[in-house]
Amino acid sequence: MFTLDEVDSGELAVDPSPRVPEDSRRSRKKQDTRNRLVAAADELFDRQGYDKTTTLDIAEAADVAQRTLFRHFPSKEALLYAELDDARFVLRDALHAQPDDVPALTAIRAAMAELGDRIVANRERRLLEARLAATTPAVSGYFRAVVQAGWERELIVAVAQRLDVDPMQDPRPEVLAGAAMSACRIATRQWTVSEGTADYVALADRALEAIAELADLA
Repeated sequence: MFTLDEVDSGELAVDPSPRVPEDSRRSRKKQDTRNRLVAAADELFDRQGYDKTTTLDIAEAADVAQRTLFRHFPSKEALLYAELDDARFVLRDALHAQPDDVPALTAIRAAMAELGDRIVANRERRLLEARLAATTPAVSGYFRAVVQAGWERELIVAVAQRLDVDPMQDPRPEVLAGAAMSACRIATRQWTVSEGTADYVALADRALEAIAELADLA
């Protein structure tokens, strides 16, 4: 059985905000601190703007030391995208819930629909993230290199397990995962242009449907 780490070119994948197990008092305390940091960041981003908010501001608002903040989040970008980064667990669970006998792309479309619901649940935050990504290289870079890369690794592992292949030897899982992420980016761009009024899940599903249609070009 391969893991996310193995998919990441044989190197240990960096997880900037791992899901904390809830089976101990220490774990619950860590999760509580993380939640307070995210809540403090959200309030400050809304009140004084992302650019004017520092990690020190966030730490003080959450009543923790700045070094504690950095133990949970390596950067301000990680705090901005904390919700979407955690959405990979929604994607993972949705992929695992798909029947074994459905085609890989069908499973991805169903799982991505659940991810899409999570993405647009906080419409104003998603639009803020999109605006910042369009104007701030560090924000767009973090989204691509960490958030979307995390989603893509989940897809690679799930597809490889479904096809019973080694993703380091068989290119299909990574190719399909990469195409799915392209579909996600297209849907996000279309949804953002609509100022969040379009149906994101429908946009994403139509973009994913195009992957199957590409077979006609072969």
